[in-house]
Amino acid sequence: MIKTIEDNNIVYAKIIKASYEAKDCEFYTEKEDEIQFGIVNFKKGFKTGAHFHNHNEDSKNQTDEILILEAGSIRIDFYNDKGAYFKSCEAKQGDIVILYKGGHNIVFNEDTKTIIIKPGPYIENNNNTRIIGANNLELIIDKD
Repeated sequence: MIKTIEDNNIVYAKIIKASYEAKDCEFYTEKEDEIQFGIVNFKKGFKTGAHFHNHNEDSKNQTDEILILEAGSIRIDFYNDKGAYFKSCEAKQGDIVILYKGGHNIVFNEDTKTIIIKPGPYIENNNNTRIIGANNLELIIDKD
């Protein structure tokens, strides 16, 4: 299952559940997204051919990221572009979370090994803006 997290018709994230069976070649992002992410199952002996990846000079840096949970579980609290909380979801070992827009808080429910993919550059001490007043929320948890 692929779960799309949206508010007012704006996509904030996608969660690809561990139980989801990917096709031979499946991309979960849209072609126009600044982050491209997919799963490709190549057969033995397949060759892509030597190639470069061209970079779009017009792309702008965003704080989007992809989380791949190799072990453990998390809760993700989602905030819209104005910093207002609207939903929480849980993800567990094997799930993939694609964060598109807005803010988020990640709570690690247990020791968790996570792969994170996001655009750069990383700017020390200037990579995040904190959402004030995000503690002690009455959570709205979307459980599967």
